[in-house]
Amino acid sequence: MKLKDKLVTVVGLGKRTGVEVVKFLDQKGAKIIVTDTKTKAELMIELSRLEDYQFKLDLGGHTEELILKSDLIVISPGVPYDIPILKQARDKGIKIMSEIELAYSFSTTSLVAITGTNGKTTTTTLLGEICSKLDRQVAVGGNIGRPLIKDLPDLKRDDLAIAEISSFQLEEITDFKPDIGLILNITPDHLDRHGTFEEYIKAKRRLLSNQTEQDYAVLNYDDQLVREFADYTAAETLFFSQKTELDRGVYIKNGEIIANLTGQPEKIIATDEIRIKGPHNLENTLGAVTTSLLLGIRKEIIVETLHQFGGVDHRIESVGVVNGVEYINDSKGTNPVAATKAVETFKQPLILIAGGKDKGSDFSKFAEVIVDQVKELILLGETAPQIEQAVKKLGYQATNNVDSIEEAVDLADKLAVKGDVVLLSPACASWDMYNNYKERGEEFRGTVKKLRRE
Repeated sequence: MKLKDKLVTVVGLGKRTGVEVVKFLDQKGAKIIVTDTKTKAELMIELSRLEDYQFKLDLGGHTEELILKSDLIVISPGVPYDIPILKQARDKGIKIMSEIELAYSFSTTSLVAITGTNGKTTTTTLLGEICSKLDRQVAVGGNIGRPLIKDLPDLKRDDLAIAEISSFQLEEITDFKPDIGLILNITPDHLDRHGTFEEYIKAKRRLLSNQTEQDYAVLNYDDQLVREFADYTAAETLFFSQKTELDRGVYIKNGEIIANLTGQPEKIIATDEIRIKGPHNLENTLGAVTTSLLLGIRKEIIVETLHQFGGVDHRIESVGVVNGVEYINDSKGTNPVAATKAVETFKQPLILIAGGKDKGSDFSKFAEVIVDQVKELILLGETAPQIEQAVKKLGYQATNNVDSIEEAVDLADKLAVKGDVVLLSPACASWDMYNNYKERGEEFRGTVKKLRRE
């Protein structure tokens, strides 16, 4: 793709993706327009990172006569693909692409792409840790926080990129394809963006749609929806399973991870030797192990990493013990299924802090788990009334409503007794009160730290 002297509009500057796209386009000699619904004051941090770059600003909305002259439009993941200005651009025949599509179009390196509703970040990080021991450059990025455009075009053919990919990023792909596509699970999420569960499924399935017979699709056999994705790709399919002994794939048998890719089953590691705990993390581990073996990584390297890897920030992360009560930060539990898995990880009496931005989720199954396993429920945010209604339908009365994380932690301290666990696992996005789940988790950490000092 030739970008020199082309007029390229970047839609959405917020966070890191838009900034890195502008830098890349500038290096390629493009003429750049940056458009965003936010104001200059709201984008001060992002604009400060672009002081040395030349571009035209179009803020506080999208100016049609400016944008519809573009040769190319690049959209950031947070920008809905069906906003009016993009519909008009399509009608005019202007090419629109996502940041990952732009990065891919300039890439020659091997690419592993990981998606799913839950576990993407943990699996991507774990696989990155395993591959970091290889004798070649390995870049880990995508939806995990480091845009692909920052690394992919500079990697050599023998290097490796490992990317977490979201359903938002997959909406506008045309040629993007991974050499290995790993899909962990599919449950309803982001319905406020996609409209229906079926559209969400289609977005996830696009990860495999451009693969060829030379590629691999690594799929979770235990998830019926994901298992059926094998019918939608030309790639060679490999499954992993916690429940079924597979003729070919990676599975659990008698408390051990067994790999059978060549007809000769081989023990990789006992499940109780893996540092990260919980059935959801076993699912993540199986996906990472299967992919590692396809990459030709030695068993010894995989086992060593599984002994050492302690998980990712804000995902079932212990942040302290106060008066015999352990506080767990699972701010990354941004949907009911993720929060359910977090709750099911613990056998101790639980005080759960939940609630946040509504993404169109159904809380009925989450409510059942709360009734069975949660001693006290503390609710905050936009979805507090919905979750409260869901649990009260089942006869559960131990609900408490608060207005902030600090208030939630203070109340949990009063309700908890020695041996309890206080778990922040919101089951919702953070955008009603915070910029992202990390900011929410940091406030929880800080409040617990303050409680420990007191």
